[in-house]
Amino acid sequence: MKFSNKCPKCESNDIYTDEGITKQGVRTAIGISSWTRLYFDMYICSNCGFTEEYVREEDLQDSKKMEKLKENWKKKNTGL
Repeated sequence: MKFSNKCPKCESNDIYTDEGITKQGVRTAIGISSWTRLYFDMYICSNCGFTEEYVREEDLQDSKKMEKLKENWKKKNTGL
């Protein structure tokens, strides 16, 4: 949805995001260690309710945050 502007579930173009909007509430970030958080943007289809979340680009570019993620989270086995 972030890149296609289309819902992968119902194919609606009625997509809304909080990207670039000041966040409030519990669904604004995830803790990756005691003191480190990753912030993300949400994309919601107003037709069927399907949602996607993406870590903000500035957090993806922060090498210290990405190292904390790799230290504290399990890597998903891709089976390859």
